[in-house]
Amino acid sequence: MKKKQLKWIFRFAIPTVLAVVVSVILLREIDLKEIPETINRIPIHALLIGFVCYSLLVLAKTLRFKTILGLESNILQVFPILTLHTFWGNFLPFRTGDISYVYLMQKRQKVEATQGIASLLIASIIDLVLLILLMSATALLLLPKLSGKLSLTVLFLIPSLFGIGLVTLIILACTAPNVCLLIAEKCLQPLSNLKSRHITWCVEKCRTIVKEITSFRFNFLFFKIWVYSLLCLAIRFGFQCYLVSEMGVEIPLIEVLFALVFTNVFNLLPIQTVGNFGTTEFPYVWLLNYFGTPLNIATITGFSLHLLILLYCIPLGIYGFFVKRRE
Repeated sequence: MKKKQLKWIFRFAIPTVLAVVVSVILLREIDLKEIPETINRIPIHALLIGFVCYSLLVLAKTLRFKTILGLESNILQVFPILTLHTFWGNFLPFRTGDISYVYLMQKRQKVEATQGIASLLIASIIDLVLLILLMSATALLLLPKLSGKLSLTVLFLIPSLFGIGLVTLIILACTAPNVCLLIAEKCLQPLSNLKSRHITWCVEKCRTIVKEITSFRFNFLFFKIWVYSLLCLAIRFGFQCYLVSEMGVEIPLIEVLFALVFTNVFNLLPIQTVGNFGTTEFPYVWLLNYFGTPLNIATITGFSLHLLILLYCIPLGIYGFFVKRRE
């Protein structure tokens, strides 16, 4: 068997095994029939509201990426790309679903791959800043419960320093692009000295991506990107907290919100398993259990919410695929 084939097998085999192991460990704590029973307790109208909100989330993401890339296309032409990106992002491991976004933007909207990658990096940086702010704010509200268990350094100092670092990076990129390009060039210099065609190609692509990132300025466009990012954040956590509240479990929503935010920060890293199983539930269940929610209830709500999100993204993915086929 060729090395490339082995590489692809291991790339999908390892996250699949990891997903199974983590999921089995968590699912051993509950009776499996409790998951469909929990979902069945959610009123039909709440499930429909959840789907509408999920669709609005994808629409808000479409507006954000359309603004970042400066696309003149009709939003209905860009929306199917984000539905497929969301679909593959929910099912493929290690954030490989992002490849679909870069590929489809290049094929349908004539967006260079480096521009696509740069837009994903910009969106991720903004998301991380907003998530850190929201996590710190919810941690303040939960301070009485967290007091004596987690230090203020872990709760506020480290996230705050990390957030300040990201904000400084954004300010530097917008106000002093030449400085950023110089720093990037210094970092890439050792690789540039290596006489390899593949490395040289990668270095050139990295230079182009840095140029794309530093092309933004503090203007109305920049403001719109942040507004759309805030809208994405509000819709995402709003409908997820709403669905948990409709499951008929007694978990304070502020704790649910904190657990969801922490889980999203955790999953910005390329550590996802197939279907995101395990890597989504583990931090969510651990935090809720830490706050005093019984392990079985935290596990049931975690898997139920995850399954609902997967069910929501399937029809949107089919829509995106249908549009692709029609073209």
